[in-house]
Amino acid sequence: MVYYVRFLKTPKAQVQKGRQVLVSALITITTDLGDDFLADDASLEVRLLDATKHSVLHKISCQWQAGKRELPLTLGPFRLISTCASLRLSVESSTVEYTYCDRLDNPESIPVVISGRSAAFDASSTNPADKLIERRFQLCRGIQLPIWEETGNAFARHIWDAALATVICLQRAIFGASEQKSAMSHLSEVLLHPARQTLRVIELGCGCGIVGIALAQMLPQCAVTLTDLTEAAEIAMRNIEQAHLARGSTVNFDVLDWDQDPLPNQFDRPTDIILVSDCTYNVDSLPSLVRVLDVLTGRSPGALILVAAKRRHDSEAIFFDLMRNANLVVLEENRFHLPMAYYAKESIEIYAFRRASMEAYA
Repeated sequence: MVYYVRFLKTPKAQVQKGRQVLVSALITITTDLGDDFLADDASLEVRLLDATKHSVLHKISCQWQAGKRELPLTLGPFRLISTCASLRLSVESSTVEYTYCDRLDNPESIPVVISGRSAAFDASSTNPADKLIERRFQLCRGIQLPIWEETGNAFARHIWDAALATVICLQRAIFGASEQKSAMSHLSEVLLHPARQTLRVIELGCGCGIVGIALAQMLPQCAVTLTDLTEAAEIAMRNIEQAHLARGSTVNFDVLDWDQDPLPNQFDRPTDIILVSDCTYNVDSLPSLVRVLDVLTGRSPGALILVAAKRRHDSEAIFFDLMRNANLVVLEENRFHLPMAYYAKESIEIYAFRRASMEAYA
């Protein structure tokens, strides 16, 4: 499991005498679910950035202490140049090279602490930055993946560990060596099929949209539809708008409630891949989720379903029972281990499903 820098109080500026500026914030370092805090000491680098020029105006080093749940940050007071009106605050592990990105292109380079940058805030106002935090990831071939998520203790519309593992899985299937592609050969075949013109993708429960957007940035001629409830629309659209998509690729967002029956007409169109990342933890929603998967693959019997899950309790096993009852069978599976601060072992499970009737063509 990795840990994420989050703002409990987003940064704000306070102008003092002589145009001296003091910037303060309150952070925590916690898991994707927000149920555990980093229990190791960690050295952090905190940088104040000119939001327009992206240059570093001021920086400090500080220490996250094991056993703590929060860390106040204070930069200054110091004098800002008059032309700098908009600021951002960056917090990251000092063990990682300062490149504005956390690396996902090499599993050995994935940091235990995922860094983040605040939204812009006014240097001459006491209004705090919006309750958002930006992550930036580096993928293979120099592709940079910027993703905004909500910050604070709530975990809705956050990046989840299973999403990071799914991005890495897709990356390996597209760019990896032959042995990495063979580990999920059905997935690689669908993604890289030489005869296809446009890969049609739906992501269920997309949250901030990191998985579907990453795929559309890595793979040309990819049409991705992100879906979630209405409350995810704003953060997903923000990330779509700043995405640097591959040639011929598109991403859009549609509201989809899994309890809606029948599904809206726009989901009648053919689908090649259905992405499901960390959606199995809520057992109460599993029958609705599997019903949607059954409907979508009924309309597109050859569609591949890619499911990533970090199992948090034994009751999640009901998902696999429901999938079998819907005639959706596992074609292949893989496990991915994110870096960990402790000795306990935890893995992300990734499965490729397809309707049993298509087995003969796999």
